[in-house]
Amino acid sequence: MSRKKNNRIQRSGPFFVIYQDMFNSDAFRSLNCKERCLLLELFAFYQPSREDVFLSTRDAAKRLKIHRDTACKAFKSLEDRGFIRLTQGALWQARLTRTWRLTFMEYQGREPTDEWRDYKSKADPKRSDKVSESSGRSWLIDAVKADL
Repeated sequence: MSRKKNNRIQRSGPFFVIYQDMFNSDAFRSLNCKERCLLLELFAFYQPSREDVFLSTRDAAKRLKIHRDTACKAFKSLEDRGFIRLTQGALWQARLTRTWRLTFMEYQGREPTDEWRDYKSKADPKRSDKVSESSGRSWLIDAVKADL
């Protein structure tokens, strides 16, 4: 009898999981491609033993092959949406980089804060809740009739 071949693909190294509730959230769906890539880079740097993620905007820009200003905007966007929080600011004189924490991971023995769940996408200014033209006119006509 012949042996069965193991058809599993063997890959080495660690991996990370993105849960569907985070993937399908308004906060994640509102991220552009560069911001999502930055989040994955931060996730790749995360180590449970250390909990803080050390990544400067310059290094992030090099890793993602984008401009440093774009990397700064991506960090700001991730922070606004609640995926990351700044734990220590940069101090270039002492050669200290910014340290971040991922809000969807444990931090200092505490449960994840999952601040990204609180994010609600803001209305697009082009598609804001305007009164339609016809209903606006009828409201105006009703108001004039009430005054007469």
